[in-house]
Amino acid sequence: MSRISFYPGPSRVNAKVTEYFYDAYMEGILSENHRSAAFMKLFKKTKKLLKQKLDVPEDYEIVFTSSATECWEIIAQSLTAKASFHVYNGAFGNKWCEYAGKLGVETHAASFDIEDAVPIKLLSVPEEVDVVCVTQNETSNGTQVSDVELTILRRQFTDRLIAVDATSSMAATTLPFKMADVWFASVQKGFGLPSGMGIMILSPAAVAKAEKLNENDHYNSLLFSIANSRKDQTPYTPNILGIYLLYRLMEDRRPIEEINRKVKNRFLDWMDFLNKFDSWTPLVENESVRSTTVIPLKAEPSVIKELLEKASDAGFTLGSGYGEWKEDTIRIANFPSIKKKEIQSLRFFLKKNFD
Repeated sequence: MSRISFYPGPSRVNAKVTEYFYDAYMEGILSENHRSAAFMKLFKKTKKLLKQKLDVPEDYEIVFTSSATECWEIIAQSLTAKASFHVYNGAFGNKWCEYAGKLGVETHAASFDIEDAVPIKLLSVPEEVDVVCVTQNETSNGTQVSDVELTILRRQFTDRLIAVDATSSMAATTLPFKMADVWFASVQKGFGLPSGMGIMILSPAAVAKAEKLNENDHYNSLLFSIANSRKDQTPYTPNILGIYLLYRLMEDRRPIEEINRKVKNRFLDWMDFLNKFDSWTPLVENESVRSTTVIPLKAEPSVIKELLEKASDAGFTLGSGYGEWKEDTIRIANFPSIKKKEIQSLRFFLKKNFD
């Protein structure tokens, strides 16, 4: 049985990926080295398409990494002179903070409730903080930080870098890139590509900070990556297949404004449908802070267990709960690569078994 994945990452792979795989092999790009003219041409075209389709400012730099987790490491190593400040309400924001601490960075944090907006006016950020770190879309609980909140943060912290984890939103929603200095994501969610690659988008201020700190002690030091990216190369042998798949996907993708409308409309349809059931409730009651790409539902643990088991038997992969919500929630992905007919199939299953 071919399974239908609504897991919130890695999630459903775009339907055209098999075509892209075949073309990558036939074109010979997979056998090229990362200093070759063929690879450099691919790299340049991919960066250009990312900026066009995602509406990234022209003066921002793009580098590729192995994952969003590696981006946590790069920010700690290459952009933080002393301390970082982490604003979060879920497991992945907390993990980012813990990860930075393990790398020797002095960390400060402000956590807030999943029903609340970011308490910007209450944030007390120490003077020594270099980077304010925000998880824009929290995969563990289905919340998101709004463009308005990011704009206010930008105005409040004009002298600090703002770094944003957009792993569950990049390529699925519009993002206010000018309101932060570092944006990063992995490709296995909103992009709908196989896991194994991350994207880091850097403002001129972030590049200037990297140059000022001049950190060159690691194979993935940011200055080394930027210098190579400007030559349409990478500092180490990259995931050439991943870059090729990203290039082809961006070539075929509609502009992000259209993708955003599609995702938002599907989200609203999902909520109208799910709210008709008595078996569960939305984990997040405050509609203004709900993620449009990750939909968490809360129920008794016995109901969650039954739902996951029956869904699996029917050929659906749903996301189990995460962190403190592990036992009493499920998560349904709402990424662009999920097909309309697959959504209809899952809704039919839910109505048949839980209405």
